Amino acid sequence: MWTVFIVGVFAVVQSLFGVGLLVFGTPTLLLLGYSFANALAILLPASITVSLLQAWKSGGQDVAFIRSFACWCLVPLAVSLAAVLLLDLHASLNLFVAILLAVFVILRLYPGLGQQAREWVARHDRTWLVLTGAVHGVSNLGGALLLIFAASRFRRKEDIRALIAFCYACFAAIQLTVLAVFTPSAFGWSQVGYGAVAAIVFLLVGQRVFRWVSAPAFDWLLALVAGAYAGLLGLRSAGVF
Repeated sequence: MWTVFIVGVFAVVQSLFGVGLLVFGTPTLLLLGYSFANALAILLPASITVSLLQAWKSGGQDVAFIRSFACWCLVPLAVSLAAVLLLDLHASLNLFVAILLAVFVILRLYPGLGQQAREWVARHDRTWLVLTGAVHGVSNLGGALLLIFAASRFRRKEDIRALIAFCYACFAAIQLTVLAVFTPSAFGWSQVGYGAVAAIVFLLVGQRVFRWVSAPAFDWLLALVAGAYAGLLGLRSAGVF
């Protein structure tokens, strides 16, 4: 029952920002005692369902970006996740991601600094994509880096969410494939149910929330959520919980 509640709540968050189920759901399930593989098996079907619905409603991405994203982000993601599952690694990137999220909040709140950062990420997009894929593979927290990448390319909330939705759908597809190959025991019929819960929440609640939130409110909410999560990850890395 708790897993259904967690999937439903974070499906609303993902409906608004494009990220949520993996970024927030993963540490929540780990804190509840789930293994990394089992957390992935619960969250990925729900995440890919919401992301595909968002991508379908938002339109596609240009071919040049798709090629670059597949080469520089999805390949490192697959390799790093396979290494985690095969070698039973437990890499902790909580502090690193917390710092990046805190930086993201500062950049969103101070337009001058944000513009400089967006220009830097735009100039080093391949490096950022490789880093995003590797971080996501070992921690499931690459959504934090993806937020920064999307904000470096777009300012409109529709464009930001559309890019994140496309990337997240690709993330989940690769992760599900790797997980099915190396840890098939983690799957069951319950995964279909989690995907259905996420779809229902997105269609009945998520879309209404996204349309209701104005662009300025979206910026502030995004910064607030990122800041809160940076604090939680920082506390977790310090061993507080």
